[in-house]
Amino acid sequence: MRRVSLKFTVFVRGQFWAVCVLTVFFAVFGWPSGVVAGLGVGGKLLLSDERFAPRWPHFRVAWVQDHSAGSRDVCAAGNSLQLMVFDSADGVGERVLLGKLGNYARPLITPDGRRVVYSSHADRSVWWVDFAGGSPQKLAGGFALDVWAEAKTGATWVYLADWVGKPESFRLRNVRRVRLDDPQSEEPVWSDTQISPDNFQLSLSGRLAAGEFPWPAGGVADLETGKWVRRGTGCWASIAPDDSGVSWVFDGPHRNLQMFAPGIERGWSVPVNTAPELAGHEVFHPRWSNHAQYLALTGPYRVNGPVNTISGGGPEVEIQIGRFGAELTKVAEWFRVTRNDRGDFFPDAWFEGGETAVLDAAALRTLSVSVAVRPVQQVRVQVRCAEASRIPVARSILPYRSALVVHRYDVLAVEAGELAEKQILIAHWGIRDGSVQPTARVRPGQTLTLTVESFEEHRELRGERQIMDGAWTGIPLFYVVSGRK
Repeated sequence: MRRVSLKFTVFVRGQFWAVCVLTVFFAVFGWPSGVVAGLGVGGKLLLSDERFAPRWPHFRVAWVQDHSAGSRDVCAAGNSLQLMVFDSADGVGERVLLGKLGNYARPLITPDGRRVVYSSHADRSVWWVDFAGGSPQKLAGGFALDVWAEAKTGATWVYLADWVGKPESFRLRNVRRVRLDDPQSEEPVWSDTQISPDNFQLSLSGRLAAGEFPWPAGGVADLETGKWVRRGTGCWASIAPDDSGVSWVFDGPHRNLQMFAPGIERGWSVPVNTAPELAGHEVFHPRWSNHAQYLALTGPYRVNGPVNTISGGGPEVEIQIGRFGAELTKVAEWFRVTRNDRGDFFPDAWFEGGETAVLDAAALRTLSVSVAVRPVQQVRVQVRCAEASRIPVARSILPYRSALVVHRYDVLAVEAGELAEKQILIAHWGIRDGSVQPTARVRPGQTLTLTVESFEEHRELRGERQIMDGAWTGIPLFYVVSGRK
């Protein structure tokens, strides 16, 4: 198919109306070969990946778009947001659902795909609106965490909680649920610990929930017994929407999912910054969809912010949908939902028929065997630094108190052990307990002899903050055990 490049400016306020104008224009003058639905901004036709939609199941996405200067409202705490949606089947592309600038935090699509639930920080309340559009309706006070369908009754429950102090406290308590069609039907859910607001997600049966209890302790709670199991250190814990019990905790570098499953307590990592447009940079807001094979996230994050790169946000941050491979060790395919000049945050994806999808049990059994027999191997190598990451000042990584700094090295010689790679990444402690570690300072061209182990084997480090200035993909990561300059 021939790609046609069109350059013009659409002087229309709002993306939805821009699409309408384009639709009318081409309906009258004809659609050039190769043109798909898009949005004219700044003289360019911006395209989503809608041309690939036919080979994907029908899906919908809801998210918030930041219209503040710099698009840095990554936590959706401000009042310059619009509520956005996308439907892979309607050909419209990105659509404004609620266009009045305000606070629309943490949108969630209901299990039937027909409504969007969101929260307002302005008055600490929970609302819903039809996916097709209309007037928003207030449901209850609090902050919405998840939506779940009860199989026996078909009822849709909204799980919510109350802030501990101010929203920036990053703590919630008193998890409860109310029926979407009956706000008076409140039931208690979890009060054993406080939780964090980035994600709290239920399994298909509703018995298990992934979350932080609170951050940075990511894990899975049994809502019937009131007990929870810590899986790792990190954020954005999530659980598969089937009843496989597979879960993840997002790692400190904001690039990999730390995956866990019953019988695979050792865990394994899945890189999620592998979409072409992400180019190895940090990503955020990872959340399992209602379909076990698909997740949503945002990225790339390239702008240094007041806390870290994530806090920098930026207009380049877009919505991506990923499809896991059957073996659940990689994201096999990506679908870029948005292409615009605003920051897009907090996506939630819904797939038609997702409630019947389950992870491949045979693939999980095979994975269990391979993870269990994976050896822990030390390698002593002589390396030369090719690229060095900066060591930040300690206050810039708060609330973290420690951070690993990752440098890229060329392998000059292997003195002990086995290593086939000619380039590796090595993580050094750059900050420990609030103090900068001078030994982590390395200059490009400097030669070192180090004993290293695969970072994959150091489960205790996966949730630590990592400083990685380069967009380095496909290069194995190691952790320095000992060495000399």
